[in-house]
Amino acid sequence: MFREIEMVVSRRGLAALAVGAFLTAGYPMKACAQSGKPVKIGVIYPTKSVIGKQGVQGSNIAVEMLNAAGGILGRPVSLVTYDTNYAPVEGVSAVQKLLTQDEVKFVVGEISSTVALAVIPVIKSEDALLMLAVPKHPDVTKQGGGNIFRLNTTSAMDAKSFDRYLVDTVAPSKVALVAENNDYGRLNVANFKALFGDKLVYSDLFSMTQSDFSAMASNLRGSGADLVCIVASNPEQSGNILRGMKDLGYNPKRCITPGLLNNDTPKIGGAAAEGVFSEDVYSPTLKNELNQKFVAAYEKKYGETPGKVEVLGFETVWITANAIQAAGSEKDTNKVAETIRAGTWETPRGSVRFDASGQASGDNVVRVEVRGGKVVEVKS
Repeated sequence: MFREIEMVVSRRGLAALAVGAFLTAGYPMKACAQSGKPVKIGVIYPTKSVIGKQGVQGSNIAVEMLNAAGGILGRPVSLVTYDTNYAPVEGVSAVQKLLTQDEVKFVVGEISSTVALAVIPVIKSEDALLMLAVPKHPDVTKQGGGNIFRLNTTSAMDAKSFDRYLVDTVAPSKVALVAENNDYGRLNVANFKALFGDKLVYSDLFSMTQSDFSAMASNLRGSGADLVCIVASNPEQSGNILRGMKDLGYNPKRCITPGLLNNDTPKIGGAAAEGVFSEDVYSPTLKNELNQKFVAAYEKKYGETPGKVEVLGFETVWITANAIQAAGSEKDTNKVAETIRAGTWETPRGSVRFDASGQASGDNVVRVEVRGGKVVEVKS
């Protein structure tokens, strides 16, 4: 279906890596016959959750597009997937199985920053490479370096535009924040206290497995906040919090922190999600050829339009596989890591680059809002 992989890698540093003239800017990699043992990439997500399934499904589309174009190193790409269940212990166990039992050198995915921070030492001890999708805590790349990469933005990166939008444009009198009880959620509580000071009249944490938010919704209403922000990577939880507030007749302005307004949030929240706003690095309406191919392939296979988590799942496999091809080895993780840092990688959200710490940055920031039951881009 897709006969070319449209990978563009910058010329910077490639001569030293000797990865071949076909990688120069704008030169596509042609399809060729696949043979031999598949190149395996390990995938970790909380696969029983909506958001975990989205990440896996995005990864699957990347594999299908790669293999339709001839695979990498003349061989097909295959995924070995494990469930982390949002639990550090299970995440560590999954990565250990991938690196030892499955003989995988490249691991991608994950949602939770807490899980990510737990598995990084295992990756380092086995000289493997980790390409994280969603975890947002700054320490993921601060402690990482070497062969640790992250595609999502950090809270500090998000703050450059979204915090100012909240303060200057939304301009609330009273603010309430509820957040998942993990490293990233607690960091957001601290950030909101610094940002709003005495205007932050209520904050609370909830478990990643919590499903009953009736008491929290009542507390939110009692706070009298005219802006409620939610930090929830799991759309089941953000949707249920929104429904709980609406059931009480409490209708403040509502935001979900950047990168966490999932396509499934309005499906779960229903009318209660209408008008919820956020900011993100991806919209399925972005007009570049690779995004159009990705969206078409995803919609054909899964019957729905992909969002940011799906595209990050895609990118983890897409960039890792293309870097393996560019480095000419599925065994030398250090060389592949150097190739990732040297390159500018074309993805569905546009050009993506990595800094020395392994943190990605891209070209797009879009404001998004729930309108008509869907997450849509809003032009400022």
